[in-house]
Amino acid sequence: MVRQERAERTRAAILDAAAAEFDEHGYEGARLERIVERTGATKGAVYFHFRSKLDIARALVAEKYANWPVIIQHVTDSGLRGAAAAEELTQRVGVVLAQDVRVRAAMKLTQTAFPPSATDNPYDRWVQVIGGLLTQEVEDRRLTGVDPGALATVAVHGVFGAYMIADELGRLEGLSSDIARIWRALRPALQLG
Repeated sequence: MVRQERAERTRAAILDAAAAEFDEHGYEGARLERIVERTGATKGAVYFHFRSKLDIARALVAEKYANWPVIIQHVTDSGLRGAAAAEELTQRVGVVLAQDVRVRAAMKLTQTAFPPSATDNPYDRWVQVIGGLLTQEVEDRRLTGVDPGALATVAVHGVFGAYMIADELGRLEGLSSDIARIWRALRPALQLG
């Protein structure tokens, strides 16, 4: 049991170190030697868990995609519905993007080394989730002339675009305000004054 716990801690340290390296240098600029150095582990320990820089990158990307359903479920379980749920969900995603180096690294990796395929685009899945919540708003309030899918597309593009700009400018601490601004701009389209 102790050996397994130590192995899990080492694997986590490797992922943390690699995430910081990918976040700072991107996939191409990241160096396995620096990842090893950041972990404080031996090169052999790193190779025990991952065969290559590519394997580490794949693990970070897989982990990122596993995080999102948990966040969606938490918002669903909170009892929020409609636009309030959509805004809360995007704010929670924003917090993760701003604070979790593993997710930021995985985002950068999916923009460079592992771009999504045209048939499996994660942004399209986000549009479906947000669109479903906005459809609740439209149905609950019997709104007419409102296209939840179009508004969801604007919201998703806005949130992830705001993240990319904030990250590039080194202003991740302001991402929550940027997301709130996006929803204030969408409120009139939802007849939410």
